[in-house]
Amino acid sequence: VDKLRAAAEQAGARFITGARVTRVEHDSAVRAVHLADGARVPVAAAIVAVSPAEASALVNDPALQTWAQAAVPVKAACLDVALERLPEPRALFALGMDRPLYYSVHSATARLAPADAALIHVALYLGNETTDTHAVEHELEGALDLLQPGWRTILRERRFLPSITVANAMVTAAQGGYAGRPKVDSVGGRGLFLAGDWVGDEGMLADASVASGARAADLILQRHVLQAMAA
Repeated sequence: VDKLRAAAEQAGARFITGARVTRVEHDSAVRAVHLADGARVPVAAAIVAVSPAEASALVNDPALQTWAQAAVPVKAACLDVALERLPEPRALFALGMDRPLYYSVHSATARLAPADAALIHVALYLGNETTDTHAVEHELEGALDLLQPGWRTILRERRFLPSITVANAMVTAAQGGYAGRPKVDSVGGRGLFLAGDWVGDEGMLADASVASGARAADLILQRHVLQAMAA
């Protein structure tokens, strides 16, 4: 991320941090980005890379608001543990059959722990009903008891997150599947683009985010080239 930012700055990009955006001004084309401190930043193009609800609050577009209201986010409770070693080295990945559980030793395929140590991620996908946080945490610990017995005695660090967003909008047949997701350039006026894991007809999760972001960038560059040729 630091290298990406450095490359952008070398190319002339300017980063404004700690500034909350309150509105994207547009009519037939995007005009400016408004900040919480009252500043108005004129822009020729804007990429809105936030959740559907946040995007609909920033951009005055009825179609986007309708889509955001229908979007169903995917939530999960997560337990990350760092162990001195793996009690059961063969148990690297598991999925629940009767419960929406996910288990993976991420350090088995990425350098996330010292040699011989382990970083494990356990998750439980959540439904729309109200969940008992303590019961969910206990269930995740129970999965570890089954897969890595004795893990508590060699625990170095742990982090429990009771509800995180896995994906901002579940892909559903009722909304047309992948093709039913909003297009990168489908809202607002000229020069206004969307990006995220809920945008475009390509990929899921990070793949969708990167694909939509790259598509938005391509469209901005194409527009810039056309304007230069016209001039």
